[in-house]
Formats: sequence, structure tokens, C-alpha cells
Amino acid sequence: MTRFSQAFIDTVLARSDILRLIDSRVSLKKKGKDYWSCCPFHQEKSPSFSVSPEKQIYYCFGCHAHGNAIGFLMAYERLSFVEAVSLLAEEAGIPLPQEGRPEGPDPRPVRAILEAAEKLYREALHSHPPAQAYWRQRGLSEATWNHFGLGFAPDQAQFLTSRLGQNSAQRELLVAAGLVSRRDDGRYYDRFRARVIFPLRDGRGQLCGFAGRSTDGREPKYLNSPETILYHKGQMLYGLDLAREGIRRRRRVVLVEGYLDVITLHQAGLDFAVAASGTALTDKQLEILWRTAGEIVLCFDGDAAGRAAAWRALQLAPARLRPGRLLRVLFLPEGEDPDSLVRKGGAAAFEEILAQARPALDHHLSVLRERYDLKKADEKAQFLGEARAFLAQVQDADLRAVYGQRLEEIAGVAVVLPKTSAQAFPESAPKPVPVKAKRPGRPSLCQAALRLLLQRPVDPHWQQLERRLLVYLRDEDTHAEVLADGLEILSESTHIGSQALFARLAARWDLDALFREQFAPSVGSDEGSQSEVRDCVARLNLQLTQARIRFIGRTADRAGLAALSPEERQELLRITKGRRSKGEES
Repeated sequence: MTRFSQAFIDTVLARSDILRLIDSRVSLKKKGKDYWSCCPFHQEKSPSFSVSPEKQIYYCFGCHAHGNAIGFLMAYERLSFVEAVSLLAEEAGIPLPQEGRPEGPDPRPVRAILEAAEKLYREALHSHPPAQAYWRQRGLSEATWNHFGLGFAPDQAQFLTSRLGQNSAQRELLVAAGLVSRRDDGRYYDRFRARVIFPLRDGRGQLCGFAGRSTDGREPKYLNSPETILYHKGQMLYGLDLAREGIRRRRRVVLVEGYLDVITLHQAGLDFAVAASGTALTDKQLEILWRTAGEIVLCFDGDAAGRAAAWRALQLAPARLRPGRLLRVLFLPEGEDPDSLVRKGGAAAFEEILAQARPALDHHLSVLRERYDLKKADEKAQFLGEARAFLAQVQDADLRAVYGQRLEEIAGVAVVLPKTSAQAFPESAPKPVPVKAKRPGRPSLCQAALRLLLQRPVDPHWQQLERRLLVYLRDEDTHAEVLADGLEILSESTHIGSQALFARLAARWDLDALFREQFAPSVGSDEGSQSEVRDCVARLNLQLTQARIRFIGRTADRAGLAALSPEERQELLRITKGRRSKGEES
């Protein structure tokens, strides 16, 4: 099982920005120091979901969902802990430690040879006027060539092999990278020849492979890298690394069909477009898109092939729709694509078409409606069966209700959709802090100590707290066990910061009550002073001593002296003598 050290997790959290992470998925509005929105984990009309950039936590006052960046990804994206940490590390540009890497070949040599090939392709473009003319004919400027790293592969069977494959090990590495193929006779030849080159990068901008478009009419017109240790066609989204800022700014991502469409749109200032990598949209690509933006617009050509592609894509969507996720479908006029629209009418022409995008479920019901004659009972039954099965996959209760009503209006009959059993949160969760009903008033000493511990974890007075005695308060104060856990973490990592300590506690405990009552306004702040910590430790030590005395007395009364440890018997003897001497004095 993959494991990460606590130090690595702390580093990932320290370099992650929970505001940016959540704001790219949920529309947040600033109110005071925090940011608010309707909760992505339950249905509500008034915002109760808050994000604190200062404390790097989120909390919903409605359903009490809460946590840090890792917890949000686990809940929102339904990721495992390892997947969430890995994704945050990737977005922060932090390489995974060796123990966190997937088993298998080391990808670094493959990436290094891909980068060497990219350099050669770019140099070849700048020394090959016909290839430059091709890009200019497509309306692309030299600045755009450089921005996307476009290149050219000459019509030479061993352009790369002769330069990067000096020995058998290097030639095999070229094969592993998908740059070169090996014939049955053992000779090597370049995969990309007489083609303009598109580097294919992942969401972090790491080079994974290439695509080539023929310039002399040879087939196939487009040729992608084969599947390799780095390139996985079903996970690749062309242009995502360069579109992230535009997507964040526009709060939407547009998926188009071609690489040139992406480049033309970006050059026109519409830098929120990406493309699938030579394949139909996959589950993985859809999830990546929703991690990037709350709204996806699927843009297809208006011909039969485009409509068939849209139908296939929509089969992936219903089970993944939920609060904060919007999916729209856009069909371009027949004979047009984004590249042609922008070249004819500029960015405004595409923006005008983009405004016509329809909600995906509306489109799906319309297509189904056109397939059947609803005046015929058997066809109406077929229509209802298909529509109900499709809508039953939608996990968002409000969305299902709205489209169930829409289906009733279309069919003219009552419709009951099967209930969904989807869960809003992952099954695994931190254990809850058992909170007993208590009278309103001041927080307990353990609760106050927890608040101060999270504010000032490096205060030296914590070393004076008799934390071994907290066990005697467990039955009296339900926060004692959490405090003991926090002090144990502190003893192992004496220089730990507030956010890292909070993250470790939140990973072990469901801190809902602490968020709501005390910690949401306090974690990581400088409110607690050194004198407050000193006074709290002194008062808590006294309370712990008294709790221990009560425990010893109750145990001796109930089970006799034999039930006590030698240390506890000595303590009882000392207490008894003290009481006797007081009685004699009086």
C-alpha cells in the first residue's frame, strides 16, 4: 500500500491553497475575511459553506462538512487519501517521494528523451520555411508557435534516431517513449515524419508525448504517440496546462474537437479551451475537467458525426452531475469549427455561439423525444423507459426532480424515478468526537486548551502540562482524548505549525463541534497569548490532579485497594494522611 510520510503531507498542505482549490470548483464570494457559497455537499438555497484562506480550512454550517484541502478533494472528487495527496502534490509541483511512486519503470529517462526530441522538432520548424508557411496559412503567429511549443518532423526515417539513438539502450528508450518503431529486421525508424508537431502535456505542463499532422496529404492525417509509461490517450486533455488560468477566470472550460481549434481560440484570447487527445471523451477526462471548473461546455461540429459524439459523451454524465457541476452542449453551424469561426468573425463570433449552449439533460431529452412518436403507446413506453433509466443515474435530488417534472410535461403522464443510493461523502471518515449534551456557557478547560494549542503549538508551557493524566478526564470531558492526541503529535514534532497540527488532528477526528463552537474562528490566529497558555496549563493541571484523585477514590471504594496500581495506592495513602492532619489541626 502506498504511504506518505507525515512530513511530506505537511509540505503538500503548506504549499496548497485551499481557496484556489475550492474556488476552481465552487463559485465563492468574499464576505469579511472568509469566502462563502452554497454547499457542494448538500442541497441549500442560502450559502452556509465557508472557506478560510487564513486557516486553510472549509466548514459548512448546514451539513457540518469540514476539513482541509485533502479532505475536500476526498469528499468532492471521491478520491482516496493517497489519490488526494498525490493530486495536490501534482498541482503544487511537488514530486512524489520514491515510496509514493507507482510500481514499474522509472518515467524520468522517458521524459528526458521526449524533451530532447521536442527541442529538435522546434529547431526543425525554425529551419524549415514550408512548415512555417503551413502554420502561417492557419493564421498562427510565431508567438503562438512558441507558446504551444509547436514543431516540425522532417521527412526523414531516422531524424531522431540518428541524433538521440547513438547506442542500443538509447534506441530502446526512443521506442519506449513512442518516438521510434523497430522493424522485424531490427532496424529503427521515426514514428513522426513530414508532420507538424504538437507537444502533448499533462495538466502540470509535463511533456508526455506528441501528435503530428501530415503536411503532404499522407494518412492518417493525425498521428498520436502510442500508449507509453507517460502518455495515456484516455487521460490526456490538450492545452489544459495553458488553459488553467483562463478556466479559473471564466469559471468554465470548453472542450473542442481539434488541437488547432484549441490553439486558434487561445490566440484569440479565449484561453479556456481544451481538446481530447484523438479519442472520444472518457470518464477520466470528464473527471479531470470537473476538477478544473464547475461548468463544462462540450463543443461539437453540427454534422451527424458531431451529434453522435455528443450522444456518446452524455452517457458518461448523469451519474457525475451534482451541486456545483454544470454540463452544457454546443453544436456549431454546419461546415464550421471553432478555428473557422474565429478566423472569420474573431472571438466575438465564437462567444455569440457559446451563449447558445444548452444544458446537457435538456439536450438528451430532446434527442430522445425526436426518436419516438409519442402518439403511439408502445413508442411512448419506450421513450419513458429510456428517459427514466437515464435520469435515474442523476445523483443530485433537485436536478432529478426538475427533469422528472420536465419528462412528465413531455410525455403527459406521471413519472416516478427510482431512488438513488449515492452517498454524498466517502465511506471512510475520521472518528467522531463524542460530544455530550451540555449546558450552554463557557467551554471546558480541555476545549479551551485545544483552541490555544492550535493557535500557539510551539508555546513552551505545553511541556508543563501533565498530559499522562488526561486519561482521568475522558469520562468527564469528551475533548480530553483529542487534546491528548494533539499533545502527542506535538511531542513527536516540536516545531509543527498550527495548520499542520490541525490537519493531523482533522485526519484522525471528526472535529465538527470544535469547528462550530470554538475553532472555526480561531485556528491559526494569534489571539491566544503566552500568558493565556500558561494560565490554562496551570488550571488544567489542577483539574487533572483532582480528576485523578476522584478516580482513585471511586476505584478503591468499588473494588478495593487491590484494583489500584502501586503508584495509585501511594497517592491514596498521601491523600488520606493529608485529610487526617487537617482534621487534627481543626
